[in-house]
Amino acid sequence: MCGAKFTRQMTIPEFEAMFPDDDACKAYLAQQRWPDGVRCPRCCSARPYPLNTRPFHWQCHDCDKSGYRFSVLVGTVFQGTNVPLRQWFRVIHMILTSKQGGVAALEIQRVIGFGSYQTAHYMAIRVRAGLVNPEFRKLMGIV
Repeated sequence: MCGAKFTRQMTIPEFEAMFPDDDACKAYLAQQRWPDGVRCPRCCSARPYPLNTRPFHWQCHDCDKSGYRFSVLVGTVFQGTNVPLRQWFRVIHMILTSKQGGVAALEIQRVIGFGSYQTAHYMAIRVRAGLVNPEFRKLMGIV
């Protein structure tokens, strides 16, 4: 235990208060991902502008003339899924706070209330693969 640093885990009530809805999750993700302001994932331009009609979406005209549109989810393990971001955060919290260091997909399905085992299994695989990536781990913060 020499040099080991204790990190307090977030309790379920703390988690629920911090992430009451998808917008809170997206705001947290954007802040963790771009602490110095939003940058285009394609060209790294610091000049994308927000789309007023779609929260947490931006457009970058430095990539091409038509403008590259992107969301806070692009380039993450959350991209391209129909599962709400808050559910993703709940699964991540569940995996990171488990005693044994892992949670079975069947337990995720039962506790979170997914309709299918395949969804829970897919999410568990994506989260575990993401935990290997240092960029993804940086997004975790205190979750």
